Amino acid sequence: MMLLRQSEIKKFYKIDRVSLYSYENQGILKSYKTPGKHRRYLKEDIEKLLGLQNVDSRKVACYARVSTKKQEENLQRQVERLRTYCDKKGYSSITFYSDIASGLNDNRRQFNKLLDQVVKQNINTIVVEYKDRLCRFGLNILHNLLKGYGCTIEIVNNEQEVSNNELVEDVLSIITSYSARLYGKRSHKKEIKSKLGL
Repeated sequence: MMLLRQSEIKKFYKIDRVSLYSYENQGILKSYKTPGKHRRYLKEDIEKLLGLQNVDSRKVACYARVSTKKQEENLQRQVERLRTYCDKKGYSSITFYSDIASGLNDNRRQFNKLLDQVVKQNINTIVVEYKDRLCRFGLNILHNLLKGYGCTIEIVNNEQEVSNNELVEDVLSIITSYSARLYGKRSHKKEIKSKLGL
């Protein structure tokens, strides 16, 4: 962590004191005070502001998902579109993860591997084509959780992409899950009653 004086920033980055104060007031830049009440700025923050950070230092993961096996071809196209996006952004260190599972399924194998890598801080950017590819619900919670590990989510297309088939699959998935629990409870009660001779 390297802190710079205002004079150094003006010399090396051509940003004057007035501009620095303006960026601070807008919440774009943060200053750190020395014991003598002098402002200092993180070198990384200045370079990020100017777009000078090396994007190759990013550890990027692309995540693609479709709900059913019938959509496997769409999964491949999704991966290719993510690859094209990352190429345009200049990302070079990319790992791809993909699942064929409902967005409501919280036990997706590749998704869990991805989260494991975030926790180990091996990934600091997740790229998805649409926000519902990561999960159907609770994206803000997931976003805040990942942020705590220094990881951000980049959504290529902010428009919602939900086909009728996928919604039907998700609704059926919910009904099946709850039905299984309900019938499981009923059969358990019957088993207890038969043991008690009721």
